[in-house]
Amino acid sequence: MEALRVTPEIHPSWFQPRTMERSFELRDGERLLGTLHFPRFGGSLATASFTAGEWTFKRVGFFRPRVTVRPSGQEVDLAVYRPKGWGSEGELQFVGGHSYGWKPANFWATRYAFVDDAERAVVTFKPGAEEGKWSDLFKYQALVEIDPSVYDREELPILVSLGWYLMILHHDDSAGAAVVATMG
Repeated sequence: MEALRVTPEIHPSWFQPRTMERSFELRDGERLLGTLHFPRFGGSLATASFTAGEWTFKRVGFFRPRVTVRPSGQEVDLAVYRPKGWGSEGELQFVGGHSYGWKPANFWATRYAFVDDAERAVVTFKPGAEEGKWSDLFKYQALVEIDPSVYDREELPILVSLGWYLMILHHDDSAGAAVVATMG
C-alpha cells in the first residue's frame, strides 16, 4: 500500500474487487492507496486502512443515529458523523474542532461531497468508473475528486474513506427500502 499523497495528477477511485464481498480498494491506476472492509455482510462496522493509520466506522443509535470514527482497537471517538433529516445530509465533527458538512453534490443526489465551512466541496464521490467494463456491472465503485485545499490535511484519509462508507450505507438503506416497498 502506498501513502495517499494527492496531487492534480492523481485520480483515485474506489473499486470493489469481488462482487459478493464488501471489501473495497482505493486505487490510482495500479497503485493501492487504501482499503475499506466490512467484516459482516449485513453489519455497519467497517475498517479503513491507509499508510497513515487504521480506523473503524460504525453506525450506532436508532432514534438519534450517528457514525463513530475511532482509531482501530480503541474505544474513544476521533470524530462523529451525525445525519440530518432523512439522512442524505449531515455533519462530521472531529474532536479537534474541524467539521465538514456531508451533502448531495448534484440535483439527483447521485454524487455526494464533504464540504467545508464555505460550502466548497473538498472531497466528492461520483459513482461509476472511468472505464466501464461488463465484469464490473454489479460492483459498487466511485471516482473521488479531492480539492487542493485538503491535500495536506491529516484527516484526508478519513474523509476519503468515511465518505465512501456513507455512500455504501445509503445504497444499502435504499436497496432495503425498495425491497420492503415491493413486499407491501
